[in-house]
Amino acid sequence: MKRSVWAAILAIATAATAAPRPPQPMASYVVRPGDTLYTLAAQYFVGQNDFATVQRINHIANPYRIPVGRTLNIPKHLLRRELTAARVKTFSGPVVVTVAGSKAAIKVGLPIGETSTIETGANAFLTLALADGSIVSIPSQSRVQVQRLRRIVMTGAVERDFAIERGRARAIVTPMPDPDSSFHITTPVAVSAVRGTEYRVGYDPAEQEATTEVIEGKVAFASSDKHRNLLIPAGFGTSSDSAAPNTPIALLGAPVLVQPGRTQHEPELAFALEPMAAAKGYHVTIARDAGFLDVIREEETATPSTQMASLPDGTYFVRVSATDANGLEGLAETYAFERRLNNVRTAMDQKQDRGHRYYQFRWDAQGQGIPRFRFQLGTCGEAAAPLVDEVSLDTRSITIRDLPAGTYCWRVMSLLFADGKANGAWSRSERFHIATTR
Repeated sequence: MKRSVWAAILAIATAATAAPRPPQPMASYVVRPGDTLYTLAAQYFVGQNDFATVQRINHIANPYRIPVGRTLNIPKHLLRRELTAARVKTFSGPVVVTVAGSKAAIKVGLPIGETSTIETGANAFLTLALADGSIVSIPSQSRVQVQRLRRIVMTGAVERDFAIERGRARAIVTPMPDPDSSFHITTPVAVSAVRGTEYRVGYDPAEQEATTEVIEGKVAFASSDKHRNLLIPAGFGTSSDSAAPNTPIALLGAPVLVQPGRTQHEPELAFALEPMAAAKGYHVTIARDAGFLDVIREEETATPSTQMASLPDGTYFVRVSATDANGLEGLAETYAFERRLNNVRTAMDQKQDRGHRYYQFRWDAQGQGIPRFRFQLGTCGEAAAPLVDEVSLDTRSITIRDLPAGTYCWRVMSLLFADGKANGAWSRSERFHIATTR
């Protein structure tokens, strides 16, 4: 009995010893004139004595003599790495950056290194520029940790890892010629890895669900336990929970913005989209630049229209997209628009004096520049010509006496001149009725 037990134990131990180990990840290095294993170890290896491992793996008899042009295989874990840093490219709104355990005074150019955490509040945004030219944009209501920013000294390969604890991140990854370079965005339930592309990653802690949407290139997507790996092409996306990622599906196309060339005159910005049957929601984002690195406003809405807080006059860009029933944000379209505040507020008074009835129409305008006004009064109806049409007024009121009984409509245009441009906007048409006197 004892022999059989020991035989079984011996068989298990022998099988475990004989089982092949997974191959070590290797980096390649082509020997240059003057290279020896000792000089390579001093410049590129973690430890000076690591040359012995490289000598054994590559069957080198003399560590001082290596043929020029020979390719060495070197275990990646032996290669020395140096820390790199990202830098704040743009930011707006309430953003908290924690560096080395302390809150940093945020400013453009602030270096962000490993273990730093970025947290954005409502309508707050931050964009990081990495040393290799890649971009990571973090929208509002998100928390992202920088886990790894390193460069392999020997090969120049870069390692860039970010973790989304809450919210979303958008990455534009510079293609790297070195195959050892890596870029990962992880969530508690999924990992997305790329070499050079544009994509978005999101994580909802309440639902414990991660999403990945690929705009350009391809993205490798896997659940955190490597239960299933997927390669997601451009124009597709997938979601994942703690079990496994779902099969990639085509992203919704971009919605169409109604009246894209309309100048935004009103106190609040307003955008309307053509409804999409498959859309469960819409995402509207405003930035100062067409690349959306300097984002300043965003809104998620269940309806194809939204209003957003005022902005100073200028040229801006709006990006619109739709979200499907799986929570995946679709492809986006970008439009430029002009913001020129020119809001006309109106009021009307009437009084009677010495047998006459006087009607005073008053107005004022919000906006930058020197205003001129146009006043129109007439019967209501699109085809009706105005009874009064006063142009180029510099006053803010006009009085009319003894109007006949009837129904009237009136409005005022404010024409603002600023920066060599004329910006005109009509007030809302106001309606009033004068009864027949007996």
